[in-house]
Amino acid sequence: MAKFRINQQPGFILHRRPYSESSLLVDVFTREYGRLTLIAKGSRTNRKQSVGLFIPFKPLLLSWSGKGNLPVLTGIESSRFAVDLSPSARSCAYYQNELLLKLLHRFDSNEKLFDHYRGSLAALEEGIDPHMVLRIFEKHLLREIGFGLILDHDASSGEVIDEDAYYDYVPEKGPVHVPTPDAGAISGKTLKALNNEKFKSREQLQEAMRLTRKLIDLQLNGKVLRTRKVIHAMKNFKDQQRLTAFEGEEIG
Repeated sequence: MAKFRINQQPGFILHRRPYSESSLLVDVFTREYGRLTLIAKGSRTNRKQSVGLFIPFKPLLLSWSGKGNLPVLTGIESSRFAVDLSPSARSCAYYQNELLLKLLHRFDSNEKLFDHYRGSLAALEEGIDPHMVLRIFEKHLLREIGFGLILDHDASSGEVIDEDAYYDYVPEKGPVHVPTPDAGAISGKTLKALNNEKFKSREQLQEAMRLTRKLIDLQLNGKVLRTRKVIHAMKNFKDQQRLTAFEGEEIG
């Protein structure tokens, strides 16, 4: 396999963990090369660099070289300050990172998804409702990995979604009208809101969450998302320090 060298690639750090006494394994998400893992040699001993650059949610320019599945990081530069997130927004951003780690294949380029991820961080920084940001990001993530949601018509009849009706969302098929809605039914209003990315009520956001989580869980195929547990714990105990445990542990 030929050796390659990549220079100044826009990217973000998703996760990091120790690798030997002096180095780190760094999972990154880049615009042109997708998700990959890099060896950051000497980064554990160079504390000044580690503190300032090897952090999540900071737009970076990354360079690496090597061959195989574990290239060596040769350069890391900041392209701007790290995104300034509130505690609740930060927990949502960690959740997005874990989704990317669990659902994306290595070296699978996806520029659209990278732009959606970068846009979601900007939205969280602006103070837009984190629940809304996550539902929209989950929708785009599912589409970009090949499981886009049908949100504008009934999968059985082909009729346009009726906002006054209710639907059962069947995986691999789409929404199917149900005359008598059960606890898992999704309203037409919610399907339209998710399609247009404009939510008008907390109820719509809750229904959209049930839908996207259901479909994401199918793609996870039994994999557990640690950040969901952390977010739940934060809601119950308001313990922001629990979130930092995500940084140093291996995921996957």
